[in-house]
Amino acid sequence: MKSLLLLLSAALGSADIAHFEQLLAKSQYTELEHQMIQTPDYKQHGDLLVIYAKALIAQQRLDDANTLLNFAIEQFPQNIELSYLAGLSKIRLASDGNVFAAKDRAARGVALLQKAISLKPDHYAARAALIDFYSIAPAAAGGDKELAQQMTEELAKDNPAQALLAQSRILLNENKPNEALALLNSMMPNPPTARLLARKAQILNEMAEYKQAFETYKDAAELATDLTERYNALYHIGRLAVIADQSPDVGISALQKYIDFYQDTENKTLPWAKLRLAQLMYRTGDSFEASLLVGGLTTTQVADEEFNLILVSLLSALKSKEQSKANQLNEGTPP
Repeated sequence: MKSLLLLLSAALGSADIAHFEQLLAKSQYTELEHQMIQTPDYKQHGDLLVIYAKALIAQQRLDDANTLLNFAIEQFPQNIELSYLAGLSKIRLASDGNVFAAKDRAARGVALLQKAISLKPDHYAARAALIDFYSIAPAAAGGDKELAQQMTEELAKDNPAQALLAQSRILLNENKPNEALALLNSMMPNPPTARLLARKAQILNEMAEYKQAFETYKDAAELATDLTERYNALYHIGRLAVIADQSPDVGISALQKYIDFYQDTENKTLPWAKLRLAQLMYRTGDSFEASLLVGGLTTTQVADEEFNLILVSLLSALKSKEQSKANQLNEGTPP
């Protein structure tokens, strides 16, 4: 049986894996799932199951992910990434589920994360997930703040950057953003990592230090090699250009890249990116482009009061501007 699985895995080319990874990166979840289930024997390919599970988790379809991963870890008990994802999904389900099932599910999730680490000690995402669980879970559910701190210190010996991320997360979980920022500033490696810069920018943003957050997100976007991290930073550059009145040209460029990458996908932030871009276009005097963007958003269903209030306000402002231009033309006055 193991020989058959190896042959099947070998038959699946790297180009096929890259194709599904690209669909995942671009949030094309429906297309990914459609193509996945059309792939012969996809359940016999561990790499495909990893991608499928990531897509389900990204959509918050945790029950579906859990069902898939329960099957996957039986089929591929030595697959490190499947063990990690299965542990992660169970812990997330435990936090969302009923109290009676939570403790057992969390315990199984922890065991799976520990298994992933035993198979690959340098699986830093699994180690970070464990630290996060121990730091935020109540003691009755298996939480242990002292153990979280101990694991962070051990992680620092192997990967200081990952340990810094974990330690800053612990401080944020304890509602200590100033301490987390001070830690990042004092321990930031040179050169820094995109993920650490994004964490710093996130904290600066929450502290309303918008100019610093804007510049830090710019640095994070330049350094990021992971597509999701890069485009997340680009979105925040555009958002801060609007809400904190930062460089509009930089914001426009960042949002255009974001929209081009996620166009016609299920990325949930895409409507916000288009709305923010429309705001910047309006502010810089490009009412035509702003109107095109807003026109496309009027048929988009976004269940967010703030989004819809901004959209209505921008529509009104654009309509008023167009009416003013029309009146000036009728009166023979240059607009």
